[in-house]
Amino acid sequence: MSFTVVLDRYLNESVTEYGAILDLELRTTDHKYQNEFNELLQNDNKDALLAKLVDSAKVFLKNMGDNAFEPTANLYINTIDSLTSEMDVDVLGPIESAVKNLGVEQYIASKSNVKPTSVISVLSNVFNFVPETSRLRVLILQQIVDLASRNYLQSLLSPTIAKNFLCWILKVEDADTEDVRKLANQIFAEIYTFNQTEALTFYSNLLQNENLESAFNAEDRENFVLKALSAKKYFAIKDAGFSSKLNDPALAQLLVLIQTANLKEFNTFISTSEGKSLSVKLDLDTLSLRVKCTAIPKILETLSEESGKHAFGYEEIAKEICVSGAEVEEILIECIQQGFITGRLSQPEEILYLNRVNSAYATNAPLTAEEWQKAGKYLQKWSVTIDGLQSLIKNLISKNGKRMLPPEAIQIFHQQKQEMKEQMQKERERRQEQDKQENIELEHKGGESQTATAEEVSVA
Repeated sequence: MSFTVVLDRYLNESVTEYGAILDLELRTTDHKYQNEFNELLQNDNKDALLAKLVDSAKVFLKNMGDNAFEPTANLYINTIDSLTSEMDVDVLGPIESAVKNLGVEQYIASKSNVKPTSVISVLSNVFNFVPETSRLRVLILQQIVDLASRNYLQSLLSPTIAKNFLCWILKVEDADTEDVRKLANQIFAEIYTFNQTEALTFYSNLLQNENLESAFNAEDRENFVLKALSAKKYFAIKDAGFSSKLNDPALAQLLVLIQTANLKEFNTFISTSEGKSLSVKLDLDTLSLRVKCTAIPKILETLSEESGKHAFGYEEIAKEICVSGAEVEEILIECIQQGFITGRLSQPEEILYLNRVNSAYATNAPLTAEEWQKAGKYLQKWSVTIDGLQSLIKNLISKNGKRMLPPEAIQIFHQQKQEMKEQMQKERERRQEQDKQENIELEHKGGESQTATAEEVSVA
């Protein structure tokens, strides 16, 4: 994409050059714009000059070719900035007028010869010029998204806008919540057409942000869930409480069953009238396959721990997920393609040789006491291994006489170890609080029983 460097210069030079470009592009006689601008400069009539400059932006799309458009627009911004600085007035008003003249409606109406990518490039320059806190940034982003959408340039929205949108919006002061919501929904829809995972990640980050989540309603969240469940690549909605923010009880229940990979209850639910009603919005057969896929990693992990083996027959797996042996291979292939597990399938032997279970696709079901104990054992085992590695590193350092940081893997492990300890501590505190509450309720019931007995005796 082309760009133009506009040098800082005296206001008179910028105005004269800008007027000359307009005369050339519009083919005016007697240097109309150049003479008008110079006369206003000589008379020091800057208010009238500013008004003339702002009005001149209307000709950009209608009368200019693609080659002249971008450098002229950049010169215009520089000239307006210089003039308003001398006048000590806010530059954002004139800039906003220019932005509105570059919108998608004006672009279509003018039947412009300017390429949409050139307009987007200029709008991007203006966006970077405007202060981070200005509400004008929301309007500029809207213009960029509209132009990209109208001209099949959705790929321009990724990755820059998708990656930085949240940061940009949070810096804008007093942004209109509804404008932000509509813009976010439009960006989500446009990116989803060519990169589903990126679009879902983008929108998920918005919904999880405590400063922005209130901008979105239940309908927005339901649309997000439907898109996530319909995506070709599995997308995990990690927020366990997300279902409570949905208005559709059937969709909320379905989401919980998918998050927890509760295969038995899922099969029961989709056979009910409530579950069947979702077939209008979702492919339940595809979802059924996906739930089986999300259930398999945990099943295989448990079987591996109990038996110590890493090879599993199709029939053994089929029994665990309640399907026929003929269906298992298709499900395992889907598991591997989606990244839930890594392994090798032997069709003649009908065996899965498991290499690894991807913990990133763990379900959102709360951990049981037994699972917390397993986590503790894994942590202890890794601690012993890491201690051995650290001892080895210290010996090497002492031999070489150099001090160095431990490998990144060890640093990451220590961080994960600390996070796991904190999580286990929180779980212990939660269980203690729960037991305490149950004891209080039992004591309360016991007190009521004694009171009732005393009253009966008194009446007797």
